[in-house]
Amino acid sequence: MEPDAKLFQVQNNTIASIVQLYNKTEESLADDVLNLKNWMKGQHHLPEILDDKSLQNFLILNKCNPEKAKEKIDMYYTFRSQVPNLVKNMNPRCSNMKTVENQMYHVPLPKLTKDMYRVFVNKYQIKDNQEQIDPYDILKMAANLQEVRLKEDIMFGDVIIFDLEWSSVRFLSKLTPTFLVTMLTLYKKIYSLRVKGVYVVNTIPYASTLLAIGKTLLKPKLFQRIHFCKDTSILREHFPLEMLPKNYGGTEKSVEELHELCRLKFQEYQDRFDLLDKLRVNESLRPARLQNENDEFLGYYGNFRKLEID
Repeated sequence: MEPDAKLFQVQNNTIASIVQLYNKTEESLADDVLNLKNWMKGQHHLPEILDDKSLQNFLILNKCNPEKAKEKIDMYYTFRSQVPNLVKNMNPRCSNMKTVENQMYHVPLPKLTKDMYRVFVNKYQIKDNQEQIDPYDILKMAANLQEVRLKEDIMFGDVIIFDLEWSSVRFLSKLTPTFLVTMLTLYKKIYSLRVKGVYVVNTIPYASTLLAIGKTLLKPKLFQRIHFCKDTSILREHFPLEMLPKNYGGTEKSVEELHELCRLKFQEYQDRFDLLDKLRVNESLRPARLQNENDEFLGYYGNFRKLEID
């Protein structure tokens, strides 16, 4: 693999195309980034000032709405203090995360779709020993990759591929409604990521049970974006071959090669993950109580509540 291989490829005109959708310009986006940074300097309960790239992504994630971005930035730090069980042993150097890394693929495809969405492939590496994996550790691995994306990607929205080829019924049975709600809530309420589509390929009979659970948790608009296929042919129908990994008949790097790039990225950002272990809000310095979606998700006193997922 070439040493300078990029995990996240973004065209030069991507930012301009995105901000235009929200009647913004690159110049006004830069002004909003500066204003957000100045706002963070006045939020003494927050543990740090984010870099410009991360602030830019928070704005894009929230349709270039600075007030919405402020809510999500606050949430980004607050959930670490208020829901500690979700961040415990999240650092990639932890043994449980090494176990997940050695058994699961959660990889982004380097090229964006024509609609500027990032595609992710999720798949078990092996068929054995799946009982060792805690689904919440998979969620933590995904959150760690989101951390890298804040620094390197353009986070406009996602398309998710779940390949069930090696998945066992025993493991899939662990994907309880509580877990699925937690996953979707974090995805939506912290990062505001828009899910353009979900493709479940190489399906097995138990997938119908997950489908029934999903239908009870998701609004119809999102549920209609989920596609099931007994093989992988649907991927070649919806994505250009230059985007798809070799494993799926495409010309992009294999899933294994992309997984290695992810592993190297985690090593590159190890200092950041070590810092995140320590970053917590100081509630005694908060200028006002949590509001809006922050209040609904965490509760002012840290109660984790079930949400209706958009």
